[in-house]
Amino acid sequence: MLTGQVLLERIQKNVGVPWQSQRSDGFSDGILHGSADTSVTGIVTTFTPTLEVLRRAVASHKNTVICREAPFYSRGERAPLFWRNSPAPPKEMTDNDPVCRAKQDFITQNNLVIMRLVENWDARRSDGQLRGLVRALSWEKFHFPAKSLDEYDPRNVRFQLPKRSLGRLAQELQIKLKIHGVRVIGDAASSVSNIALTHGLLLVADSERMLREQGLDVVIAGDAVEWEAVPCFADLVTAGKVKGLILIGQQASEEPGSGEMAEWLKSFISEVPIEWIPAGEPFWVLS
Repeated sequence: MLTGQVLLERIQKNVGVPWQSQRSDGFSDGILHGSADTSVTGIVTTFTPTLEVLRRAVASHKNTVICREAPFYSRGERAPLFWRNSPAPPKEMTDNDPVCRAKQDFITQNNLVIMRLVENWDARRSDGQLRGLVRALSWEKFHFPAKSLDEYDPRNVRFQLPKRSLGRLAQELQIKLKIHGVRVIGDAASSVSNIALTHGLLLVADSERMLREQGLDVVIAGDAVEWEAVPCFADLVTAGKVKGLILIGQQASEEPGSGEMAEWLKSFISEVPIEWIPAGEPFWVLS
């Protein structure tokens, strides 16, 4: 029988890196909510287990959700809410907050198992998040990885596209990823071709590493701190060092990786159906 514990052990066996249950900074992979003895009826992968995702999982008779982000808007109780660093929120939050309590009740009543898989997934030689995003964009033929590294090594972020304007590139991302909240730094008319594509949070250190290679026109990332990497790129554009920065949103940049994870799980789990249910971009924008 495939239980939550058996599923976790299969993942640990197949992930290809020494398993980290708990990092020193508190981040944790494994079963966050539900019983490890629960019989798995189906598996859903998703960026973040919103109540809508959980409802869709239940409706499709799948009781196990494997997510990148935890379900209670928090990573624990050792730091301020903005950046909590352990696998679960403080108990008083889930006990007393009506939103958390309602969500916890839904998880319990429907016998759901919530499993987080991030640190070990990201520790693999091949970056599943990058691969998923590349496939979502159909950019495989534009990828120019360093031959000394795995094709989807996290450092292999360079792509060479046919020349187009920065504005057109942003529009293409919006259409292909079916998103609304694309933000751009740079002249929309600038001609761009050499791209660095990454996912998640862009740090100043990331941009410095990418810019060591000559000829980079634009960086595409999920999001960036508006008082760190954003003004850094504004200054880089003004100085003529790079032509632009495109931020597609954390969810939009990470969600295709959950689709990649679903396909990976299918390679060694055959007893139950596996489905990727995107959490979906949470925003709409004024036109």
